[in-house]
Amino acid sequence: MKKLFNSILLTSTLFLFLLNNIYAQSNLYIPRNIQKAYDRGTRSYDGKPGPNYWINRSDYTIKAELIPQSRTVNGHAWITFYNNSPDSLNTFVFRLYQDIMKKGSPRDFSINLADITDGIKIDTLIINSNGVDFKSKTYRVLRTGTNLIISNFPSKVPPKGFAKIEVKWSEIIPNETRIRMGAYDSQTFFVAYWYPQVAVYDDIDGWDRQEYTGATEFYNDFGNFDVELTVPGDNLVWATGVLQNAKDILHPNIFERYQQAHGSDEIIRIVTSEDIKNKTVTNGKEKNTWHFKAESVPDFSFGTSNKYLWDGSSLEVYDGTVTGKRVFVDACYEEGLKFQDEVALFARLSIDYLSNEWPGIPYPYPKMTVFNGEQKYGGGMETPMMCNNGTYPNRAGQIGVTIHEIAHTYMPFYMGINERKYAFMDEGWATFLTFDLVRRMEPQGDELTQTISVLSNTMGNDYMIPVITPSFSSKTNGSGLLFYQQPALAYLILRDFLGKETFKKALHEYMNLWNGKHPIPYDFFFTFDRIAGEDLSWFWKPWFFESGYPDLAIEKVTNEKNSNVIIKKVGSYPVPIDLKITYTDGSEEIIHKPASVWKNGESKYQLKINSGKKYKKIELFSVLGPDVNKQNNIFEKK
Repeated sequence: MKKLFNSILLTSTLFLFLLNNIYAQSNLYIPRNIQKAYDRGTRSYDGKPGPNYWINRSDYTIKAELIPQSRTVNGHAWITFYNNSPDSLNTFVFRLYQDIMKKGSPRDFSINLADITDGIKIDTLIINSNGVDFKSKTYRVLRTGTNLIISNFPSKVPPKGFAKIEVKWSEIIPNETRIRMGAYDSQTFFVAYWYPQVAVYDDIDGWDRQEYTGATEFYNDFGNFDVELTVPGDNLVWATGVLQNAKDILHPNIFERYQQAHGSDEIIRIVTSEDIKNKTVTNGKEKNTWHFKAESVPDFSFGTSNKYLWDGSSLEVYDGTVTGKRVFVDACYEEGLKFQDEVALFARLSIDYLSNEWPGIPYPYPKMTVFNGEQKYGGGMETPMMCNNGTYPNRAGQIGVTIHEIAHTYMPFYMGINERKYAFMDEGWATFLTFDLVRRMEPQGDELTQTISVLSNTMGNDYMIPVITPSFSSKTNGSGLLFYQQPALAYLILRDFLGKETFKKALHEYMNLWNGKHPIPYDFFFTFDRIAGEDLSWFWKPWFFESGYPDLAIEKVTNEKNSNVIIKKVGSYPVPIDLKITYTDGSEEIIHKPASVWKNGESKYQLKINSGKKYKKIELFSVLGPDVNKQNNIFEKK
């Protein structure tokens, strides 16, 4: 018995070893800098964080004042940077995002000349009690683009050590060029990408020195934020984190409604036009300092206005406790704009869907605010617990942008994605997570059909480069499609052939392993390989690593009854087969085969029609997969 047990144990161990090695040899190209992470044991070929994985963090205490008349933010921050890496660091990289508006800075985003500034003004920068001398001859200080790089600094941060940093700065908020932040009128502002920030030092590239040039977004470590924001007395402020002193600032009537909304399943009109007209919104002081705290988030933003209406409610999100937790969901907007009075409801339904259906992970934060900054048609911009959304001419568009920006809670924020390098890892998922709920809430808003149509017209063109291309290098007409639509469809096709149960199991495994860290595409690919129990490189390679296009054709139909239909895979991308047969009696039959029918490299697939009825027309149509050539999709009986 013991011999048998040992034999079984040895066989099982060998099987698992071989299985892991099969996934490791997945035929995917892995760049040299990423291979080194696997060699060092910070990542593993089964998709899990390696035994030597580490991540740094930075905690921020910030006091800042917004002066509307000059559109100026004056700030003072105290930062604790924790070095959890195995390296001693005497180089520091800081991000000065609003240096994008500095004359001469590189940009891939058009700006109004009126918004050109001298960049962020640094009054004080102290690292471990050592003031930084910007003209030092003993160490190097380089300010380039949006980066401030200090090399060979006399104060090193050892492994498992920390640095205390103090910085005073001021900046001008752009008035016309609103790249994720800006002034919307004399008292209405959304402020993001605004404070001097310690860059990421990770196991792949060391210090992230990639500059912020406008088109691609952010990559941050996690941290705690304790922020005090001073604004004119009649302004409201909404921000990342939980408001700590609402009772001190809000008018008693408003505070009562604010509290009511925190426990209400119904939408409460916290601030109405009458409240604004009667000046009964805040405490009547000349200035107020709003205090917010946020834990384990990668960024902080805020919005403010003295004329916005404010709606809110809350919902219970089960988080593993007996009672769950209530998430406060609110919306703030200018009066009279179409659909804005429904946004608090849209946001509430979004969080319910995201928590309970897809991705089916409880919303991780205590609140979410939708700020209506852009009054013109346009998209939105996500930050943790906040989004700044445009106004749409139709309900479906307003629903879609609300869901999409809230979905970013998971990717990039919860998951710590480097969206500046891998935009498809967050934008693709946010697009994927939007399709089903938009169609459910507004059947006319079928974003999936539109996406398939757009990709059918564009895939295979020279500007449609591989999705895996670092986003900061992807400066083509197809960049948006490569970041958003193409990966979103890939995830849908993946779900279709894996099945919803396996797909969700793999997605949860990936998210549970990597939330609060910094996953890269290979962590996602290898996790799905492991949970699926197979090497999926037949799918990953064309959809993410190669240029090409999807094209299926009806090559041949044989026999009158019980016909055989030969489907040819003309293009290089594997897509599902959806076949519609119209019979002579007017009836129709739909046959669906997932993309996995192509996984062994087949170029043709044979379908049997077993109805015994005579057909009139056989047609390929697109349900999930684009098709660049519709001319070879129809076979009609003559």
